[in-house]
Amino acid sequence: MIFRPWFQFIDSDSFMKKSSFPIKIPLYYVRGGTSTGVVVLQKYLPEKRELKEEILRHIMGVPLLGTVKDNTQSHGLGRRVITSNKAFIIDIDDKSKKVISTFAQLEKDSNTVSWEVNCGNMTSSIPLVIRGLPEEKLLMPDGRLNIYNTNTRKNILCSMANVSPEYQLTSIPGVIGDFPEVHVLFESPACSKTSSIFPTGNLIDIFNDIPLTCIDVVVPMIIINAKDLGITGYESVKEIENNTLLQEKILAIRSGMGKKMGIIKHDGKLMNEDDLKKSITQPKIAIIAPPVNGGDISIRYLTPKNVHSSVAVSGGCCLTAASCFSGTIASDIHYSRNGSDDNATVRIEHLSGISEFSIILDGENIAYAGAQRNAQILMEGEFFIYNPSNELERVMRSMCYG
Repeated sequence: MIFRPWFQFIDSDSFMKKSSFPIKIPLYYVRGGTSTGVVVLQKYLPEKRELKEEILRHIMGVPLLGTVKDNTQSHGLGRRVITSNKAFIIDIDDKSKKVISTFAQLEKDSNTVSWEVNCGNMTSSIPLVIRGLPEEKLLMPDGRLNIYNTNTRKNILCSMANVSPEYQLTSIPGVIGDFPEVHVLFESPACSKTSSIFPTGNLIDIFNDIPLTCIDVVVPMIIINAKDLGITGYESVKEIENNTLLQEKILAIRSGMGKKMGIIKHDGKLMNEDDLKKSITQPKIAIIAPPVNGGDISIRYLTPKNVHSSVAVSGGCCLTAASCFSGTIASDIHYSRNGSDDNATVRIEHLSGISEFSIILDGENIAYAGAQRNAQILMEGEFFIYNPSNELERVMRSMCYG
């Protein structure tokens, strides 16, 4: 499909009038792993972050201002769960032959847009987008794509079987059918938002008499044994989300221990307890238990306010890393290092099945963390924004016609 000129207005003579003539934003509607959302090229967007956020709110169908309880998102592409309210803005650096990616997480009931963390699942969709662009030969001559993520300031290597224009297909838990296979590998994944793999300086901390491990690999996360929260660890999404006492415990842990972790926001400032309570992205929570279906460890993964239907790539890599260090909450259930072997693979049981994650160690440092995913481009086209703000209209017009 060939896009028409950026932000083409159906009737430019009616531009200054509030009417039904929309702005059109080229985008890709994608699924990466168990997440869905959009990929938009930076060249189609204004530079100002507030205007980018306005565009993303329109696209996902979330409130432009304030909150709307039980928002159905019927006027956007979001699917009423946090894993389907995601967006990547990508740019191409011809000189370094890299994609520059910036991830945004939206919340269905509010106008909140978080730029704080990366998403491994959605990252797996980016190579499919690049393979449809003229820059494919420059960026992916051997089926590998280098990505620099601005949220974490980290490099990621995505690879696909070099059988272009065909795809190597694979299946993953939580997705019905076989789709293009993508391997996602995070380089030097520790310290994504803090200053250390174990940012409190301890392998185990105690908070309100609950032992836990705070770790930052790909994403900052707090790991807790389910029994120490008074649950089994095999509960359903509703059982966890409707457990008021459990939710109160987790909120206290997130805000109290998150502050001790020294988690930074996108602007580099430290998150305070109020920031942490409101955050829709960090720190993540892993409630773990012994495996029951042939895996190595079981998880209920909180993102952090909602329970994930499976497990995020970032969270799976983080839990796998924790299992590599004796003395953590994770290694009490599964210790993944054998002798001097610097490679570790952990099979994590979750609500949708079992997923495998890998870690490559360099002594006590983590060189790489990764997983196999599959991805789809669900649709390629233009999203119509019918009621942009005056500033967004003005800026779009200057980009298109200036």
